[in-house]
Amino acid sequence: MEIVEREAAVVVGLVVEAGFADLATLVPRAWREVFTLPGLPRPGGGRWAEASRYLGDGRYREVVGVPGPPGRLAPPPGATSVQVPAGRYLHHVHTGPVAAIGEGFGAMHERARRLGLAVGDVKLDVGYTRDGRDGAHDLFVDLPG
Repeated sequence: MEIVEREAAVVVGLVVEAGFADLATLVPRAWREVFTLPGLPRPGGGRWAEASRYLGDGRYREVVGVPGPPGRLAPPPGATSVQVPAGRYLHHVHTGPVAAIGEGFGAMHERARRLGLAVGDVKLDVGYTRDGRDGAHDLFVDLPG
């Protein structure tokens, strides 16, 4: 794991806003739908992304879709765009199963805690593929301040 500076980015796709317990059902459904969304460009390198923001009270906003630089991706009808702010992030390359990505983020939170770093509400995961295969995912957790 390393601390990196990231430029702002966007993820254009479908939004899921729900409590933590419902994300396990709703996010996979959104992934199935986003891959067939008319007018959505395909990501460079075939790597799709999921941006997450904790909203408080156990609720999250997840956007699954195409990552890219701000101003270059317009959402087609039925899609949305969310900005991932520039800033300092803890970065980790997850190489295990997709099902274990949550554990990777948990390890990142623990690492930040041990380093005495505050963790923000934004997470970014870049590495999803249309075929759902396990592979490398770049995980980012924002470090405000």
